[in-house]
Amino acid sequence: MNTAFIFLALTAGGVLSPLLIKMLPRGNPDTKSFLIVAAALALSFVFVLNPFFSGATPQAFQFLFFQFLLFFAFVSVSRMRQRKSQFLHALMSIPSNGQWFITMWILSDVYLANQYAKGVLGGMSFSGEFPALLVAAIVGALAGRMVGAQWMQWVEARWEVKTESVGSSALRALDAWTPKTLFLSVALCVLTYVFFYPEFLRDALIVMALGLAQNGIYAINTRFANRNHPGWSAVTGLIGGVVYYVHWVYLVSYTTVGGFMPLVLLIPYTVATVAGSNLGATISMVCEKFLNLKADQHVYDKNAFEDVRWHHGLLWVAASLCLPYIVMSGDVLALFGIAPSTLVLPFALPGWLEGEWARPATLLFGGLMFFIQNVTHTLSSRAGNRNHASYHAVTCVFHGVLYFLTGSFVILNANFMDLVPLAIFGSAAGQLFAQRLSLKVERHLMSVMDVPAPAKA
Repeated sequence: MNTAFIFLALTAGGVLSPLLIKMLPRGNPDTKSFLIVAAALALSFVFVLNPFFSGATPQAFQFLFFQFLLFFAFVSVSRMRQRKSQFLHALMSIPSNGQWFITMWILSDVYLANQYAKGVLGGMSFSGEFPALLVAAIVGALAGRMVGAQWMQWVEARWEVKTESVGSSALRALDAWTPKTLFLSVALCVLTYVFFYPEFLRDALIVMALGLAQNGIYAINTRFANRNHPGWSAVTGLIGGVVYYVHWVYLVSYTTVGGFMPLVLLIPYTVATVAGSNLGATISMVCEKFLNLKADQHVYDKNAFEDVRWHHGLLWVAASLCLPYIVMSGDVLALFGIAPSTLVLPFALPGWLEGEWARPATLLFGGLMFFIQNVTHTLSSRAGNRNHASYHAVTCVFHGVLYFLTGSFVILNANFMDLVPLAIFGSAAGQLFAQRLSLKVERHLMSVMDVPAPAKA
């Protein structure tokens, strides 16, 4: 992909879009968001992603481009998942899930096809490509989320979409048809592989089943994490973290069609995850109504669930299983007749941790990455659903770093037994910590999900 085209596209889409928003009905762009995007793109091009830097490979530019699209779609579907419209949620889920697949496919290609992975301590840490890809990850996440949040605020205002209601009658009609359409799409996808691509049917069915479960649980989990009850988000975080990484690892290393992240599975993955996300959001809405969970209650009043503690027991149980595994993983795997795999981090271990401590140290760093990645993910998800641009920008930077490092770690070590124990505790604990922190920050900043309508003159 031509580098000049990439920067022209990002500039046009990210920096000049406030002019277009301004011309639209109910368009009210936040200039600060787009200035942050412009500064990030300019700095990345001047200092790292420029033709005179050896690490500025075509893959780095491709990764930047698709990372921008991915996080634009991420914040779009995240906002729609927290709101009432099933149609807009499904519509935004298509580019979100499809872009995730393509972005991880590019990153997998860099690590695996170019032979940076297994057996090379530190992966790409000593190559010129690593910092270029890291900068692309940060800038793409920051620019995509900031621009996407602005456009989705316009969509919400234009069609009167809120967390508990949809004002547009036309949109409500589309919402009524959305579940049936998604069910038919899943059925049609399965039948297509049965009759036309039977050699890929096994992988397609597994990917679709995992995708339905993973995105369904993920939708419930993210909606709970954007409310103020800590217990149920911890439960769904424990389950969702495991299913997410199992799904990812299967795509990287366990398919029978050959290759990593096979593109032949892109359509069944996208169809299933879109349907799963919509189904999960619908189930979550029912649960939230039953449990009386609100999005902005903590901003205007004391958190009604501050005294909830029962979920701490679940986290202590997860920690009691995870920490011994990190220290004695070789012995644990030997009990099941499994040989320990060679683990690789996306950065080099200190010399004093080599030898017998290399594996426990790698698992510990991996667990910390899962934990911090879930912290930054929850912070950026909550910030992207609210109306404070600076707070959102700060969370995007940290999330971009950890998303890249964690993605690299999963790709370099695509093994169920190594990753699942780390995902169990890291996902739930990281999310819970971030949720508690977010409640305090949002209350301090008066940052809300349902932006009040401007007062009439």
